Amino acid sequence: MQDLFNALRPYPVTAGLLVCSLLGFSVVYFNAPVSWVAALTFTPFELTAAGPVFGEPGAQLWRLITPAFLHFGWLHIAFNALWTWEFGRRIEARAGSLSTLGLFLAVAMVSNVAQYLFGGPGLFGGMSGVVYGFLGFAVVAERIYPRWALGLPPGVVVFMLGWLVACVLGVVEVLGFGAIANAAHIGGLAAGAVLAVPLAFLERYRRRL
Repeated sequence: MQDLFNALRPYPVTAGLLVCSLLGFSVVYFNAPVSWVAALTFTPFELTAAGPVFGEPGAQLWRLITPAFLHFGWLHIAFNALWTWEFGRRIEARAGSLSTLGLFLAVAMVSNVAQYLFGGPGLFGGMSGVVYGFLGFAVVAERIYPRWALGLPPGVVVFMLGWLVACVLGVVEVLGFGAIANAAHIGGLAAGAVLAVPLAFLERYRRRL
């Protein structure tokens, strides 16, 4: 346990994201009251005999973020936790905890809103939109500010983009992985890439002062 704590301690934001994701998974997997899940989804809902009935998010601003922590199966949480750790800790080590937190919040909001706008009300969640945001950030930022290069093998980028294409084409769903929040993935990737530009230029300018 001490070794795990020592590994996580330098990356408090990334560690926090992993803990929140595990808590979100626990709420779903261990059959917590439906009201608990409904408090974390993008839109509130109630279960009826005909199925879930969704409301409007209203002014409950936390709903822009909290769907990222909901995970609906062991494979879902394992895949997202792995890539959150691999991307998150590297970004946090280079850009700092505050920038990493800001990046997460912005990407989570964009990816969740994108999924709601293109997919409509529904039960969606997971950190994959954020993971793709981290990927977009990493690819763009290192070209503007090489000191922020994450040192990822090229195969990782190819795999992640290939997986995105497979999801969009429906291949992953056909293989039995369930419904995929493609709008969240694409929105997150775009948001991370766009945010990398001002953050990397700002850091490059700051280093010159």
